[in-house]
Amino acid sequence: NELKYVSEAIKSGWISSIGRYVNIFQKKFSLFVDNKYCLTTSSGTTAIQLAIATLKLKSNDEIIVPDYTFVSPINSVIHAKCKPVLVDIDKNNLCISLNSIKKVVTKKTKAIIIVHLYGNTPEINKIINFCKSKKIKIIEDCAEAFGTYYKGKHVGNFGHFGTFSFFGNKTISTGEGGMIIFKKKEDYLLAKKLRDHGMSENRKYWHDEVGFNFRMTNIQAAIGCAQIEKANKFINRKINIFKRYRSNLINIKFIKMIKLSSKIRNSHWLSFIILKDGLTRDKLLAFLISKGIEVRSGFYSAHKMNIYKNFINKKIDYSNSKKISSTIITLPSSVSLKDDEIDYICKLIKSFFKLK
Repeated sequence: NELKYVSEAIKSGWISSIGRYVNIFQKKFSLFVDNKYCLTTSSGTTAIQLAIATLKLKSNDEIIVPDYTFVSPINSVIHAKCKPVLVDIDKNNLCISLNSIKKVVTKKTKAIIIVHLYGNTPEINKIINFCKSKKIKIIEDCAEAFGTYYKGKHVGNFGHFGTFSFFGNKTISTGEGGMIIFKKKEDYLLAKKLRDHGMSENRKYWHDEVGFNFRMTNIQAAIGCAQIEKANKFINRKINIFKRYRSNLINIKFIKMIKLSSKIRNSHWLSFIILKDGLTRDKLLAFLISKGIEVRSGFYSAHKMNIYKNFINKKIDYSNSKKISSTIITLPSSVSLKDDEIDYICKLIKSFFKLK
């Protein structure tokens, strides 16, 4: 239906951000994640920026972010003229560590960004309870976790904001694009205004806020409508891909796979394995690439990059972040991946370790 809906959008003449598919996509997404305050954005990154802008923070207010993640949350904090405070991750779920958070909270800490990495989620209720006691706002970055549930509730609904990405490699895609969901109606209304140049809804070209242009186009939303109709099919395939990798590789002593919690329905946006050490990881990575398998090494620890050195906290040793960054391999996880292709990749991995 992607082609059908896009054709209809073009024929209507409404191809930019004014068009019926934007509202339709928001409504479909709202039903899927069970949240009535949904707002499309131009990307997952601008969704995070919009969430931060809605908080109306002051320059140098602190926002806690995980050290091991894609850099979008960190950059969004910097662009808001706030200070990102890098903390370690939990080695079991690769998401932000509550113990690490507790070490760095100050009077300037105004928000925390929880990244649901690779479709997984931390013990979010414990983080919520801690943040409530400290009056800290929560932004959930769900870019990699569309379709993930914690105790039966879709991620993004726990914090004050939940942000999603529809980049080309995500479970559902609009090429570029994002969504932000809200706990409170007043935050939704402010963000809606900020997304559209801070313009008054009742008075054209009258601006009440210094805003942005973070809008999604009608064409992108048309693609999104078709994609979300297939969402459950895509998510189930992602889960089955992970299960097939796991059944093939779980008994290899050189490999560690993520621990599964009964509280979490992980959508497994991306399947990965963790090796015992960095040297083994790099050798296996090179071997698989030489065989034509598109594998990657995962993210670098943010604190290792020069541009983020000023945001290192001396109370944190980043041991888990460093370990995962040097030992992880992300595996092919496209929904178009066939079972025999997964088995072939696993066969190559076993051959590397001289296993049958």
